Amino acid sequence: MKTALLVLALATLCTASTAFGQGAAVIIKQRAKEAAGRPLNLPPGPGAQPAAGASATQTGVAQPNVSKILADLAIIKSRPQATQEQKDKFATNLGGVAIGANKPSNEAVQALANSLADAIAGKKISATDQTALANSLALALNAAGGSPQFKAALQGVQDALYLASANEASIQLVAKALTGLTTKAK
Repeated sequence: MKTALLVLALATLCTASTAFGQGAAVIIKQRAKEAAGRPLNLPPGPGAQPAAGASATQTGVAQPNVSKILADLAIIKSRPQATQEQKDKFATNLGGVAIGANKPSNEAVQALANSLADAIAGKKISATDQTALANSLALALNAAGGSPQFKAALQGVQDALYLASANEASIQLVAKALTGLTTKAK
């Protein structure tokens, strides 16, 4: 009798923990969906001003280069695996978004492009989420490490990857690469 109760309790506990784990994933995706549609209306960092004459989005990032990132994302997500040529072009376009004196190193941008391309290759990501991802990347490339702008950009990138159903390991690699951008300035 005691054995039967212990087995029943263990089975109930295992089922409940599995259901809770799946529920947490659903909640994370739902919050990511809600956050993805919101613009990042953060005040510019101290001393940060967009370049004169550049058209800027709400995040203060030059628009023409963001459209190149969007094009790269569309190509990469449409194939099951990104080629090195696509990753290199993506890195070049990511580097082109960075403006100002504290641009990240080419190596840091290449690491970001590689990890991000691997994370989204073959994934289904809506046009809205793609745009949010591109804008968050542009903000991260131009924000000071540890600033509210960088933290919001990092969260925006992670939310977009969650919505694209990227696995947790690839999301963490992208987050690590983004954090590496701020520690390896030219």
